[in-house]
Amino acid sequence: MNQYYFYAVDRDFGPFFIKFSSYYNGKSLSNGHEYAKKQLERRNIGYEALDNGVLSCDDPDALQRICDGLTANKIDRLARKWFGRLPHPFAASDRVAGFRYDISMLQTEFSLTQVLDRPVSGSPDVPPDVSSAV
Repeated sequence: MNQYYFYAVDRDFGPFFIKFSSYYNGKSLSNGHEYAKKQLERRNIGYEALDNGVLSCDDPDALQRICDGLTANKIDRLARKWFGRLPHPFAASDRVAGFRYDISMLQTEFSLTQVLDRPVSGSPDVPPDVSSAV
């Protein structure tokens, strides 16, 4: 076995996974939309969820602040928090000697969730009526 996957649900980030490889680096995947939904729930702000986004929200300004507040430091803290809880590929003596994973973003994906208010065709000549949702 050379790949070890850990699927979890974090109180602040929602569902995510960490993968350790026995012969190279590790990988973590989290979703900013899930982070935003968890933060809305923690603040008791009502919202209507999409599979990968938010359709509507009782406090759109708060949602925007939540999204703007998702930083590299928060993502780093998520990974390090779970590194401390999961079986770690580095021995304790290695970690004490300073060996650890460096966190970097090798792949990021950004999306603008658009919600169409009527069915449209794919014609570029007819712009759809679109409302932006976070």
